[in-house]
Amino acid sequence: MPDGRIVPTAFIWRERTRYIADTGREWLEEVDGVVWRCYLVRTPTQETFELRLAAAGSQGLLGRWILARAWLRPVSV
Repeated sequence: MPDGRIVPTAFIWRERTRYIADTGREWLEEVDGVVWRCYLVRTPTQETFELRLAAAGSQGLLGRWILARAWLRPVSV
């Protein structure tokens, strides 16, 4: 963003690009000395994910994104 904030717009998971339709909460969380900037996001198909960006701590992880949690829609049969 122009003000320097980082806002995720898409990510790849399970060999598929997931576009982000909506962002919710953002927070910081420290795990094992690494500070993660956490984002709650939703896709156009109403799946919700928690994405994390290593903001400080271990230099080997700095700037690395991970998918921490996924809440998927049930598959209809």
